[in-house]
Amino acid sequence: MSAYQEAIKDARHLARRQGNAVLSTLSVEMAGWPFGSVAPYVLDQVGRPILLLSDLAQHTHNLRKDDRASLIVFEPEQAHIEEGARATLMGRVAVIEGDESLRDRYLRYLPQAAQYLAIHDFRFYRLAVERVRFIGGFGSIHWLRGGDYLLPLSEADFSAAEKGAVAHMNADHRDALVHYCRMRGIDDAEPVLLGIDAEGFDMQTRQGRLRMAFHEPVQSPAEWRAAFKALREPAGAQMSIPPSR
Repeated sequence: MSAYQEAIKDARHLARRQGNAVLSTLSVEMAGWPFGSVAPYVLDQVGRPILLLSDLAQHTHNLRKDDRASLIVFEPEQAHIEEGARATLMGRVAVIEGDESLRDRYLRYLPQAAQYLAIHDFRFYRLAVERVRFIGGFGSIHWLRGGDYLLPLSEADFSAAEKGAVAHMNADHRDALVHYCRMRGIDDAEPVLLGIDAEGFDMQTRQGRLRMAFHEPVQSPAEWRAAFKALREPAGAQMSIPPSR
């Protein structure tokens, strides 16, 4: 794998591990000036950030005028923030209408957002990534093309299969989730699976969100079962996940 390909993988993994970022838009109030605001986000299946924004927020007013934006994600646990990995995802932001699978995914990761949706002036937006600036550490500095950063897979297929697979794992395979936590040194009897994608899955544990990567990315949801099993052999031999419908 080339350094460029490694940077693509690392940038996507960094963005999946985090959930908070700084969203930068072009100010309307101070014409042409950059405007930064905190923004929780969830990545979709191919790696694009999904945002829940209020119609009344300043960054939303800015995006109505100019849809260009960037989202910077970074490792907050670093003692010296400049020594940690960070990625700036740049692209154009657009409203998402009527996508229930993305709504479900977002609310699994950020359930507290349900109270904002009840207010009726919040909408989902997607940042269509065009370029990524990734800094993985000393000597690892890259400009990445958006088409290379995004996973080449069927968003619709993975989104359609995810909700049922997550529900199945949480209902019938809690022992497997406990085992995955212990693999990372976390003792939690009630972890909750949040989401699954082509490269791994996320759980909510008593110590916070935990990202687990598959040994190899999968090409379709039909391969999820084998990927989960490979992480847990031999205990996962009886594990099953319903196929995509």
